[in-house]
Amino acid sequence: MTARVFAPLPRIFSRTFRETAPATWIRHREDGTTASDDLVVIFNASSDVADADGISMRFGVPVASCAMADALKLEPGRAGKPNEIFRIDGRDELVIGGTAYDVESCSSDGYGMLTITLKG
Repeated sequence: MTARVFAPLPRIFSRTFRETAPATWIRHREDGTTASDDLVVIFNASSDVADADGISMRFGVPVASCAMADALKLEPGRAGKPNEIFRIDGRDELVIGGTAYDVESCSSDGYGMLTITLKG
């Protein structure tokens, strides 16, 4: 019961407290087909990425965030491992503001949000 009550919170927070950007999630599937769907993301074109020790290692890295539920509506078959919803082997890309970005990494924050580090 409690989990059901709090399940929509990541989507509510992301749409209420942050400015969202329209994106297109292009997925090249293993069977040779390609899918392209709109996905609402929170986009930061230039952020600092820190390592586990808290020392900033890279500057100006584009990062997108989205609700895990939004991504799983488009790709329900990737529900097993949250950190692998966005593929990092060159098969997934996000087009944001007319610029195509390859996915470098995907991580879940444990609260229903995904952080996608991009490379352009």
